[in-house]
Amino acid sequence: MSWFYEEHGSRKGPLSEDGMRALISTGSIEHSTLCWTEAFGAEWHPAGSCAFWPPQPEGVPPALPPSRVSNRWAWLSILGPFVSSMIVNVLAWFGNIPDRQSSIIAVLLSFAIIFTSMLTDRRALIAAGFRPGSAFWILIPPLYFWRRIQFVGKGMLLFFLSLLVFLFQFVPSFSESWHIMHNPNGLSSYVSKHYDL
Repeated sequence: MSWFYEEHGSRKGPLSEDGMRALISTGSIEHSTLCWTEAFGAEWHPAGSCAFWPPQPEGVPPALPPSRVSNRWAWLSILGPFVSSMIVNVLAWFGNIPDRQSSIIAVLLSFAIIFTSMLTDRRALIAAGFRPGSAFWILIPPLYFWRRIQFVGKGMLLFFLSLLVFLFQFVPSFSESWHIMHNPNGLSSYVSKHYDL
């Protein structure tokens, strides 16, 4: 029996059942990857419901349906920078904290909220029965959310918003750090040129 599977909107195959099992073991085929064989007629089915999918061990339930997976931690990781900026601005206003210090606190708080909520989201996916892969995916949030879409099957808005947050939050922070590190006169010269000290 020949099998086909979907990858990034295109059909791949034909493969034998052993070939499909090999792709499962490498992570190329996830539980929700659409697969087809002649017996399915005109319908594509998730790999988790196909004959080649490894059986669940005794007493272990299958992954929850993607519709039951909560996105609350994913949304918090997207909204984290905005929430932290508001909190820091209010505290800075009441406490007369200089802008420079409040900016540093806001960036640190943003990173803490983003990465903590993404790790919590990853743990929630594991608890729901999904295999999200390595925790290193969270270091680049848009890639994490793209990967999340592949096995949960939803969250395109989260992906695009994470891309915007990444471009407007992380990239400026990294470029600022790059200029500081490569300034021939050192950090103090860079700071005195860019800030009134």
